[in-house]
Amino acid sequence: MPRQTTEEIIREEIEMVRARRIILDHLEGGLKTGAELREKIATDTKAQMVREGASKREIAKVEITSPKLYHNTKRLEELGIVVSWKQSQYRLFELEPKAIHPVRRALGITKPLLYVTSLSRPEDQRPFVQWLTNNPHFNPRKLLVFVEAAHWTRGVSRIVDRFIPDNAFRRWTTEWVEVPDEVTGTEKETEYGHLQGTADFLEAAIIDNIFIHDMVIDLTLGPSLISLALAKLSAEYSITAFHVTRYDASNSELSYY
Repeated sequence: MPRQTTEEIIREEIEMVRARRIILDHLEGGLKTGAELREKIATDTKAQMVREGASKREIAKVEITSPKLYHNTKRLEELGIVVSWKQSQYRLFELEPKAIHPVRRALGITKPLLYVTSLSRPEDQRPFVQWLTNNPHFNPRKLLVFVEAAHWTRGVSRIVDRFIPDNAFRRWTTEWVEVPDEVTGTEKETEYGHLQGTADFLEAAIIDNIFIHDMVIDLTLGPSLISLALAKLSAEYSITAFHVTRYDASNSELSYY
């Protein structure tokens, strides 16, 4: 029997227990205390009772206790969807970063799009940007571009905006991240780099952006090790990844990973 995806597990949980939907919905907005989550569940429960015609006295009796909250959050923690910890007299709750995209998809929440990619050579910028400018699939707010430090020296131009046609309506910000030689390896015959080390380096930049952006990952033009590491992270974080047959907006085909 095929293993359930994180998104499928989340959908089951929020359909079975409404309180878990409320918890995940509010944690998607950031860190919350137990008291804040109990208040949100209570507010939702009272609203439901009003719709069902409950009396004011019945509604006033509603109380979401710590044990009830614990029962629901514990289940979500066991599934690897939520993390919590004690700080001073409070217990704080947060979504596990690897569950953020599945939670958003399950709840129908969208964020500004971050387009993650890697370029092997500076001359790759022009065809990539001109394709993305007229792309029917993605309209990013920001680009995150990983490059090998050894091949993108200080004198190499990284101004991708100069390739955007003057009449184009799309604009984005671009963040460049140099991946150090220590993890990607060198041109020496026996130094092929470290896949896990590269993935760990890229992961830090992914996590920095994942709380405020939805993401897609383009695996087309990057050096092999960086592309492999991005593919690995796309699977771990449930982020859509793809390869493009050609950078031509009118004649391209996307193969999803």
